[in-house]
Amino acid sequence: MPTKLSTAIVAGLFVIGLAGTATALEPTRGELLSFHSEGYGECPDLDWHLVVGAQKQLTGLIAWDNMKNVARVSGSFNEEGKFHLELQPMSGSGAKGSVEGQLPEYTGWLTASVTGAGCPHQQIQVQWQRYSAAGVP
Repeated sequence: MPTKLSTAIVAGLFVIGLAGTATALEPTRGELLSFHSEGYGECPDLDWHLVVGAQKQLTGLIAWDNMKNVARVSGSFNEEGKFHLELQPMSGSGAKGSVEGQLPEYTGWLTASVTGAGCPHQQIQVQWQRYSAAGVP
């Protein structure tokens, strides 16, 4: 026969499990997209911080070299989740670049191609999971 304590533990674990449930990414205004992508060859690791704005706009920062170099990014995404970002280094002396990509849908993977000085063509593929609190759609 279950005790009150064992029932409480099971209920607590159930709520914790719901709080960590991953859902598909459907960017909404004000949402933060933040992640790290591994470098390859001459291309560095990148730290991404993007905010979804009105009318499917994306703005934010991409940093590399352990956050020693930072670029402002801005662009937009369309109904299918394809996005384009322009990179403008904050130091003023760095070369500009761009990012073409696809926001994750049901696959759970964000894919992108980054171009710029020092990195002629970097392919990014990041597994994406979005977590919501229990009871929040």
